Amino acid sequence: MDPMLVYKTGLVIVALFALFWSFVLDRKKPPTVKEFTAKLLARALFLAFFYTVLIGFAYLAFGLLSSPPQS
Repeated sequence: MDPMLVYKTGLVIVALFALFWSFVLDRKKPPTVKEFTAKLLARALFLAFFYTVLIGFAYLAFGLLSSPPQS
């Protein structure tokens, strides 16, 4: 399993979830586009950091990086 593929796929999912969170789940939408963009960026960065830490821990804990590549 290629680690970069896992990270790229996950970061796309994170971006989509941040958009969903900002447009659908947020009941207190900011009044200006600038504030909305800042909130969206903060959510995306938070989720990306959480995802990166979680996947990095899984690689270390379960040894996913040590598995030989499939040919």
